Amino acid sequence: MTQPTTPRTLSAAARALILALAVLMLMGVALAAPARLRAQTAAPNATEMLIFDWNKPVTKTMGGFAQYKPLSATKYPNGNWLSPINWTNGTLYFRARVLSIPQNQPSMKLGFCFWQNSPRFGEECTKNYAVPGAAGTERRWSQSFKSMAKINGAAINWALPRWKAGFVVRGPNGPVSPKAGMNWGGQNPAHWYPLNIHYTAVLVINGSAPDWTKYGWSSN
Repeated sequence: MTQPTTPRTLSAAARALILALAVLMLMGVALAAPARLRAQTAAPNATEMLIFDWNKPVTKTMGGFAQYKPLSATKYPNGNWLSPINWTNGTLYFRARVLSIPQNQPSMKLGFCFWQNSPRFGEECTKNYAVPGAAGTERRWSQSFKSMAKINGAAINWALPRWKAGFVVRGPNGPVSPKAGMNWGGQNPAHWYPLNIHYTAVLVINGSAPDWTKYGWSSN
């Protein structure tokens, strides 16, 4: 006849060790969120901040949209842009250099957008600026933040985090993309992608041009 087993009890020292490990795990979770928030928040006395930097190929599989999503998983500021600094009063400065492209595309334009999916959908975009698609082309341009277009009237609440941000590759007939029935804008995507490009966006509050040497560019 099998004798019933007696449940083993943990020693006081073992229980204390398990409790200490549990506390350390909870502290790690609690500290991680503020650290991420600090990394995505500009300093209170900042006058400019890097909001986007892309230095790699835009591939066909991206469908013409070079985006970082979700923004919450990146290093880029994604907090409250209305307070304590109202960044929406600032100016967006862009700089782009085409490194390579399968075939020259003199009609290429680039437009930058932000998207938000909570508490409701929002999409705001800059104008589309000419950056001829040829290796070595470099362009700089700027636009006031508040002049961005609210696509289909879908404004973004700048006090809340954004979902994604990035630039859109456009040809003579719109985005060179298969999304939403765009059919690559009537273009052959093999002639456009991979588009190897360095594209940087800096938001400046006081209106003066940024110091580009701080953002991976060789000179101002």
